[in-house]
Amino acid sequence: MRFGYYWKVVVDPTRNEDDPGMFYGGHFRWSDIVIEADRESRSIPCPWPNGTVFENVKTGERVVIKRGKVVRLEEKHGGIPDYSGVSGTAGNCRRRVTAGAR
Repeated sequence: MRFGYYWKVVVDPTRNEDDPGMFYGGHFRWSDIVIEADRESRSIPCPWPNGTVFENVKTGERVVIKRGKVVRLEEKHGGIPDYSGVSGTAGNCRRRVTAGAR
């Protein structure tokens, strides 16, 4: 794996039945997910589709895109939540969502 590409897309709202979606399984850097360059950049909403869930492959931490913001997920139960509205992801459980993007 390339240096720093530790965030894997585990839920992709663009996924549809047999179509894997635009991002599912892709690995990204934190800087690809959160724009933190300067004050002006921080006012730009996150470009990822709402419901995209990233998982850090080293720590297992998960974040979800909600209304243009990155929100950390607090793990309570197994499974990956389905924030996409697309069915077919068995074993999804509800999770408590906590605000506080990095």
